Amino acid sequence: MHSTNVFLLTGEWYDLHGKNLLVFYGTSEELGTVEIIFSRVKPVFFIEHESKVEDIESPFTRKEVKLKTFAGKKVDALYFNTQKDLRISFQTLESQNIKTYEADVDPLRRFLMERFINVQMRIEGEYTRKNNFVSFINPRIKPCIIAPHFKVISIDIETGMKNSVLYSIAVHVTDNNYEEKKVFMLSPEAYHKKIPDYISTYSSEQELITDFIYWFKDIDPDIIIGWHVIGFDLMFLERKCNELHIPFQIARGNGKVSLRNRKAGGYFASISGRIVIDGPPSLRSGFFTFEDYKLETVAQEILGTGKTITPEQDKIKEIERLFKEDKATLAEYNLQDAVLVSEIFKKTGLIELSIKRAQLSGLLMDQLGMMTAAFDHFYLPKLHRYGYVAPNIKDIVGIDHAAGGYVIDPKPGIYDDVSVLDFKSLYPSIIQTFKIDPLSRLLSDIDTINTPKGYKFSSSKHFLPEFIEYLMTQRSEAKKKNDKQLSQAIKILMNSFYGVMGAYNCRFYHPDLPSAITGIGQYLLLGSRDHLESKGYEVVYGDTDSLFVKLKIDEKKVKELIGNDLASELNEFWRNKILNDYSLNSYLEIEYEKYYKKFIITPARGSETGAKKRYAGLLLKDGKEKLEFVGMEFVRSDWTRLAKEFQVELYQRIFRNSEISEWIRKIINRVKNGEFDDKLIYHKRLRKNIDEYTKNVPPQVKAARMLDTTAGSVYYVITKRGPIPIELEHNDIDYQHYIDKQIKPIADSVLVLLGESFDAINKSGQLNFFDNADY
Repeated sequence: MHSTNVFLLTGEWYDLHGKNLLVFYGTSEELGTVEIIFSRVKPVFFIEHESKVEDIESPFTRKEVKLKTFAGKKVDALYFNTQKDLRISFQTLESQNIKTYEADVDPLRRFLMERFINVQMRIEGEYTRKNNFVSFINPRIKPCIIAPHFKVISIDIETGMKNSVLYSIAVHVTDNNYEEKKVFMLSPEAYHKKIPDYISTYSSEQELITDFIYWFKDIDPDIIIGWHVIGFDLMFLERKCNELHIPFQIARGNGKVSLRNRKAGGYFASISGRIVIDGPPSLRSGFFTFEDYKLETVAQEILGTGKTITPEQDKIKEIERLFKEDKATLAEYNLQDAVLVSEIFKKTGLIELSIKRAQLSGLLMDQLGMMTAAFDHFYLPKLHRYGYVAPNIKDIVGIDHAAGGYVIDPKPGIYDDVSVLDFKSLYPSIIQTFKIDPLSRLLSDIDTINTPKGYKFSSSKHFLPEFIEYLMTQRSEAKKKNDKQLSQAIKILMNSFYGVMGAYNCRFYHPDLPSAITGIGQYLLLGSRDHLESKGYEVVYGDTDSLFVKLKIDEKKVKELIGNDLASELNEFWRNKILNDYSLNSYLEIEYEKYYKKFIITPARGSETGAKKRYAGLLLKDGKEKLEFVGMEFVRSDWTRLAKEFQVELYQRIFRNSEISEWIRKIINRVKNGEFDDKLIYHKRLRKNIDEYTKNVPPQVKAARMLDTTAGSVYYVITKRGPIPIELEHNDIDYQHYIDKQIKPIADSVLVLLGESFDAINKSGQLNFFDNADY
């Protein structure tokens, strides 16, 4: 009898020989890779006790259980031998208008959630050895905590023009203190130059890929990482294997490999026993932001180094040249990309973040984006133990999507001394304070809470508020220990609750849940504004959980410290008000976030009101000034460098009361003289295949079609002939386009606050806006 702690990597179910099998792969410190098979778990759903079951051909067992529906009707459980039997029976009952409950719950997820397994289990039983792993069948299990370590492989491939030929595969393997670098290089002709030992050459693509797969299976990594590794590298290799009739068998055991496009965009990989983590989407989901998500951009910002071939427009030609003339240098370039990805993952802690998210949510690491499944994992087992079953998702009737966060209309202007106050984790703290929860809504007649917008919840029957309290405590501890990954994982999970309860694909959806949360958010934002204004402060803007407060002119105290006083006063105000009005303890916490020495809210286009979610400020922190933009062109990846640099300088001039008009005229002349040609490049991502654009074809697609490319991003300029990719000749740039579409909108959005316009400056040489202009 052996026992060991296992961190689960992947799981799948299938029907075999009249049974439903659950198969997990995980990693154990003592035993390495572990396969765990369960063959005694029967798929189940529920029907109402009064329902008569007829004409079901599949074998099943019906049992009375101490559960009921949300409407209070008793239910029975129907157990089946296979998932196929369950599905056919569900369809039969549906055709007879017999209602079922939880018939859509994945059997593998149900198995884990009902045993409170959050990707970590202690297993006890006998095992057999199978090549690179050991296999347990029906072991005893219980929850545990494990700190896993993984063997990680970073993969990057290089291909020929139009992605027709595989030139090379570079890999970088890391495992604790172990490291291996290797390049598999196509070399149809004899390669006479001396090459480094890490390069292996092959006379055909078939030999190269066959040897790579053999080597890959022997190295046996737990995690595959890369840059667009699913949509490009792995899908290319799979396609090439199909062409050459090579089994693309990179899974563990006899497992499956499934690579596909998501309907909502992006790519998904399911490989038995291995996790695939793609760099760009993982950075986005972890709230990392960059000007763009090219490997070069991210590497330079994170690591201070980059690729060996730049700039982007020379890359394709240079790779072709190197493949013909200098394969060793091409291998070095290929390997450098793989190493850069490894170092980015290490520096940002992306793998650690995925581990923490899995441990918190209960989702396996290849399913972390499925937040409704995470909510089921937490909520369904607790609901069952309280005596209820949940409906099927398809039986949820969507009524209205809840309104978004409330916005206090911004007041356009240029301000001095603005402090930003922020509700910390606003929606989770609202849930915690007002006990907003599916069960508390269902049992709202017990110890009733009437929320500010009239929605009712139970003050004593709920699960979610306690879970949030636990997560809040964990996050505070994580911050004390500087555990950034755990803190971020908790933030991602907590912030998902509001959206999940307001989503039609959540079995716990009810419009009262998100509406109560946003309604209370509005109540808090407006109440905070009214309280501050009663004290003589002006709130120039407010958005969901933030208030922008103009400080009083005559306040003597250091401006950066006043925000702390205002936050403390508001916290005391809400503690007393919520206790007095609702007999509840407030878990709301308002923090002083930052102080702007100068602050600008621009008008919405064609309106005198302020533009929402769009402002700029001169941030003062620790005695240092920093220009900050929110929602403006500077932070948008689809505007040119010309636009961004123009905007930065324009706002700096306004903040320091410098001359503007003559400077703008000089910029216009320099654009027309071609001095900024290298800053006129547009970068746009293609959201779908270029052939799918049939109406209103955007410029990036027109440019992409000239290259006949399937690349995810396009770099182009606007010429007098229209959009042209930068790889092609473009010496007829349409400078007037950039003046009209890039410079003018940025200028006019703020010049209106000074009583002037871009056209007036462009036509006149007489304007100065400030008496103390510096030239």
